[in-house]
Amino acid sequence: MTRTLALAFLISAVAFICAVCGGGSASSPALTPPSSTSASSAWRGLIVADENRCSPYNSDDYSYSQSVEDEIIAQLGGIYSPYSGECFASKSQTDIEHMVARSEAHDSGLCAADDGTRRSFGSDLDNLTLASPSVNRDRKGAKDAAEWLPERNRCWFAATVIEVRRKYGLTINSLETDALDQVLASCTSTELERSTCDGGT
Repeated sequence: MTRTLALAFLISAVAFICAVCGGGSASSPALTPPSSTSASSAWRGLIVADENRCSPYNSDDYSYSQSVEDEIIAQLGGIYSPYSGECFASKSQTDIEHMVARSEAHDSGLCAADDGTRRSFGSDLDNLTLASPSVNRDRKGAKDAAEWLPERNRCWFAATVIEVRRKYGLTINSLETDALDQVLASCTSTELERSTCDGGT
């Protein structure tokens, strides 16, 4: 009997020591490290992150044919700029405009894309419209929505920017999400408000 008690005492002591050293039961709660995705957040289906130029930018990688302008005009239903509503007598008075600028897209993820994806982005009608040269080259340029918004069709512009970024898996920074949220908060429609222009070639 004495030996049995001593053996039982020994077994209990070993079990106690194992528990203290971390050998407790499998049902004990474990500390879970923070998720690796906690550093980024999602907004309207997009990853919010700072811009990052992971490879040199070259506009030639995002080239497009000038003939795409005829397709843009057909899509708009006239030669005008949705940004201002201004009508033009000829397409020679307009610039082809990327709503999400090519360099902006490059720094938002396409810097890691293949050549075909970059060329597709450059000529994607979902991201193309018309603008006056002064807007396209000076006022807007490569600015994002946090830095520039059109006078007209802001709701359409904001919705298009989001859809294009989703289409290509682009990131977006927090300044732009704030600017777009501000625009969309007052929108009752994101449809394009077309201008009625006479003639034009």
